[in-house]
Amino acid sequence: MPTIDLKGTTGTNTNPITSRTLYGRQGVPQDQSICGFTDTITKTSITCTNNTSDGQYHILEFLYMPEIETLQIYKYSNSSNANTSINILEFNNNNNNNNNNNNNNNNNNNNNNNSKLLLTLSFLSFDINVIPPSNLIVYYGVTNTSTSRVSCSSYGGTCDLRIASGATSNIVYLTIVGTMSPFPITTELDIQNNNISSIPSIPMPKTMNTLIFDRNLLTGFDIDVILSSNQKINLLSFDNNPNFVGPITQSYCSQKISIKNTAVVAPLPDCFWCYYNSTPPPIFTNLPYPSGFVCNVSIDNASNLFLTKGSIVTITGNNLGWGGSVSSYSLDVIKPNRVIAVKIYDPPLVITPTTIKWAPFNGAPESTISALEVGISFSALDVLPTYPTPTVSLDVFIINQNLNNTIMVDGTVCTFTNYNLSQTSCPTNTSLSLGSHQLNISNPYNSNVLGFIYYYPTIVSVSPVPFLSGSDITIKGDFGQQQTISSSIVVFINKDIEVSQCAVKSISSSTIICRLERQVEAYQIRVGLNGYNSTYPLSYQELCQQSTINCHGNGLCNQDGQCDCNSNGYYNNCAKPYPTISSGSFNTTNNKIISINGDFGPYGQSNPSIKINNTLDCIVFSVSQQLIICELDQAPNYGLSSVQLQLDSLDTNAKDILYLRQPDNGGNNGTTSGSTTSTGGPTTDTPQQQCEKQTSNCYGHGICGVNGICQCDKDYNQADNCFTKFINTTITPNTTSPTVSFDIDGIDFQFEVVSIQELDFDSNIVKELFISNYTWIVNASTNNITTVVDYQLNTTSSPSTDINSILFPFNQQLHINPNSIKLAVNVTNWQYSSNLATLRVVFRTIIINNQTVQYDCNDKQIDALTYDSLSSLQYLRVIKDDIQFNGRFIDVALSDGRPTYSQTQLISLTQSTSNEDESIALIGINLPQCQSCVLDPDFSPLLIDKSNDSGCEKSNTWRIVVGVVVGGVGAVAIAFVVDPILITAKGESSVIVIT
Repeated sequence: MPTIDLKGTTGTNTNPITSRTLYGRQGVPQDQSICGFTDTITKTSITCTNNTSDGQYHILEFLYMPEIETLQIYKYSNSSNANTSINILEFNNNNNNNNNNNNNNNNNNNNNNNSKLLLTLSFLSFDINVIPPSNLIVYYGVTNTSTSRVSCSSYGGTCDLRIASGATSNIVYLTIVGTMSPFPITTELDIQNNNISSIPSIPMPKTMNTLIFDRNLLTGFDIDVILSSNQKINLLSFDNNPNFVGPITQSYCSQKISIKNTAVVAPLPDCFWCYYNSTPPPIFTNLPYPSGFVCNVSIDNASNLFLTKGSIVTITGNNLGWGGSVSSYSLDVIKPNRVIAVKIYDPPLVITPTTIKWAPFNGAPESTISALEVGISFSALDVLPTYPTPTVSLDVFIINQNLNNTIMVDGTVCTFTNYNLSQTSCPTNTSLSLGSHQLNISNPYNSNVLGFIYYYPTIVSVSPVPFLSGSDITIKGDFGQQQTISSSIVVFINKDIEVSQCAVKSISSSTIICRLERQVEAYQIRVGLNGYNSTYPLSYQELCQQSTINCHGNGLCNQDGQCDCNSNGYYNNCAKPYPTISSGSFNTTNNKIISINGDFGPYGQSNPSIKINNTLDCIVFSVSQQLIICELDQAPNYGLSSVQLQLDSLDTNAKDILYLRQPDNGGNNGTTSGSTTSTGGPTTDTPQQQCEKQTSNCYGHGICGVNGICQCDKDYNQADNCFTKFINTTITPNTTSPTVSFDIDGIDFQFEVVSIQELDFDSNIVKELFISNYTWIVNASTNNITTVVDYQLNTTSSPSTDINSILFPFNQQLHINPNSIKLAVNVTNWQYSSNLATLRVVFRTIIINNQTVQYDCNDKQIDALTYDSLSSLQYLRVIKDDIQFNGRFIDVALSDGRPTYSQTQLISLTQSTSNEDESIALIGINLPQCQSCVLDPDFSPLLIDKSNDSGCEKSNTWRIVVGVVVGGVGAVAIAFVVDPILITAKGESSVIVIT
């Protein structure tokens, strides 16, 4: 298998060498042809190896390699074609620089340009010059190539020399040029059964442990050079080298050797005879054990005191053996006979004589030393920020308490306070600055120095995020011992600017709790303790939680600081669910055209589809993010209607969002009209006559109109058919909470806001905000006509509005009675859980179970709750001692600035535990999903006027009202806000924010 290897340099050679096929000479066996090109071409090397059997020539016909400088040809021979001439190529060298490295008897080398180069190999053995990198397998004149070979392969520019085992007697000498590297000959070199007469003086790798040169022709071995880098060889064998004379010097005492059947003569170094009885012995030889031999062991220590460190002491000397172990100690060899590491299993804590037997066999050499454990080591170091100075705590691994041990921190002594074999600690005499410090533990014989970094205080976590006004912030970390509130400070920082302090309420070694007085947006939290400061930067996730208020309750912040919403029906960091419907209305001239207002998302509103009451299709002909207009194919029915909407593959449903009112013959919408009269059966009376009979002619305080409705005298209430009269009274605002309250001559009436509820589509409570949980700041103002009261928790600026917007926000003629309270509630920026959620504002009041008033010697039943035709609560009446408290609830609210139907309902009626004649009523006003929702009930105190009562006994005495009338006739507007809800008064007030 001939191999061609063309080698060159990495430099540029302008003189090209070309090679192309020249067919073999006649008579040359075809299987000696050169194979086709198979390996990778580089600038400096190509290799072609014949591994074909088809007898064809496959070498490239032309190959241009301008940097090739050397041609080498290697060939193995066997018994059938040992003497073969090979005419293989045409060799052109324009530089006339041919270099043939083959040692052949018959080389016809013509250096002329364009001449043929004839190479004939006739020797079975020849010199080998291997130039790395090379992947050559070189075969000598042997038949069995599987067991007798030398190969040289490239690894990082070096040659990997492998000599196979087996009959390699044809190798007559071994030449190694340069220093042997640790790779790949790392542990063993075995060259046996050859005619090698010398080993090159090349240092062996440190990892080499076995050298076998048996059955060769060696005469000597340069141990001081060849093993100069090696401390110990497990076996160095020269057996059956009849001319090997050594000499065996002290240099051999670091190796175990075998010199059987050699010319080595006595004497041998004592190191071999001292341990000749070991198993196995350190030397194999034909020489006899010397008669009367005495082993002398010497130790290089005049005082004979050996200090163990962690039970180990290193002893140097002569004839110390090859190691071993006994029950109380072990011997690890560093350098045989010269350096031994002794590990004493139970090291003495005071100076103690100890006998060391240098081998485990009977009669082995031994020495007596004085030993003392002086080691210092520890597995962990911690610095505790105790008061008034920090404490260093060590988990001790090794320390001798019988010695005078000293701990110093930055050169200052630290006194032991807790001292045992497993743990010790000491308080520093001075405070430590943040940063690097040095700890030194020493005894008279040894010391150990360790650098450490002092972090104090440390902050691990801060919660809850976001940081809301009035919330208690919990900071976890390491804050030391015996800290005080007065020495602690917590500061919130935004872009290096202090935005707020957090008043520390309590502090322990691991927890600080502080109260935040106002809502802040911070990037860092700084904790200061006794002059030490530590800053905690908020993570991306915490910054997201803070800026989005935990994704507005509709998702979670991920580690990258992005909101992952609960569904794809949200946008704006999960703040806005969509699609939502806030209001709807019929066109005033064509009630088949419907306008639907809401939030339909920022993504194009694709494929909108609308149904009314799940039956009527409403064809969309205009769509935007806030408004959709559609048209029915038939006229709708009067009353309430629901809307079902689908767009962007999302659905929503708004119940009773549309209200088509039936035209009223009297010209009003039914929300503000007085009561009409009726009979229980057929009658021929006119409506006017019925009114006169049933109301005693409007109770003498008005006249019945032709339509059967009372037209009341001045100051009488038309809603009660002139039965009650408005009272001149002073209304004193509640200074603690948003409560409608009248106190008339000691008789108290109250109507208070309880909570704001979010309801799901099935009217289940999703979340609830209780108003009573907050402390209110109350501000009142008056213009001698109207008193405006703001209930505030936190106030931000907002433009004022004219009082008329309070009285008439729904574009309806609503008469506000004198001395009334109008409760205008604006809920803004509520964070909804879904696009189907709605709001309900809950109120609480006390009603009388059975209310009757005697008139004309008859008991007149007064219902506490009166409903309209759609079962929406319209009036609340509470009577005490002929004083009637009236609440009026209109069925319209403002949703994002547009009127929409709003139902008022009785949520619950619970018997009072303190008065069997009273019950506690919870009343809810429903609102659609809106970003700004306004509801507007009003309340009036009335006197039941019996001056025209001709019944059992007559009394013209009116109850005297206590108080002074402010500005004559007046109205009070109550407003409040809950965060993140904004509830704004529609009067001369600012926006009020509860945070």
